[in-house]
Amino acid sequence: MNSLKQALIQLKTDWKNSLFLGCTATLFVLAVRFTPYISALLISFGLLFLQEVTNRYLALKAWPRDLGFLKDNALSFLICSLILLPTSTLLGSAIGVLESPQDFLHTIPMSWGLLILAVYFYLVLTHALRMTIENGTALAKAVDIAALASLKNFREYFLIAFYMALAVLISGILWGAGFIVTLPVIFFAAHYSFLATKARGLLQEKRTEPVS
Repeated sequence: MNSLKQALIQLKTDWKNSLFLGCTATLFVLAVRFTPYISALLISFGLLFLQEVTNRYLALKAWPRDLGFLKDNALSFLICSLILLPTSTLLGSAIGVLESPQDFLHTIPMSWGLLILAVYFYLVLTHALRMTIENGTALAKAVDIAALASLKNFREYFLIAFYMALAVLISGILWGAGFIVTLPVIFFAAHYSFLATKARGLLQEKRTEPVS
């Protein structure tokens, strides 16, 4: 079963918690989006935090009460938030193009393309951060491994990015209301795609044998 289908099933079967997650994420984004100078950084940090909370919720079948992972990996979260800033820029550019005075139908392809890149990059970065949290892999190496894994498993990553970008596009057209549903699906898809990629052995850190 592909990761996107698993994410949609999770949304359907656990819709109350999914909507709670979606409302929390959407309200957070709306609350900080106009913060001077650092709004993009706060949004990036918040999405990464909520992604890890979602990972733990899906693994434990309960919302995590111990948030020690944030303290233990604060620097990694901060660095990933900075790396994720271009993704926030892509999202902003996509919405900006969508809201431009040009013909509406002409702006959709460009916006969709930018959003596909943004979601794809988000998947790679969240997988790298998860490797760092779970395995202690150095963040730079984890990003390299996750990026290479995404290329080897390109079809699944691209399908998630393609359809989730469409969902984000529709959410933008609906003045953001659709994010309540879209964001949980992205969180779920990132979780399940990580597990699927890991099961294929694509997220393994290669050990170098010492030279005798």
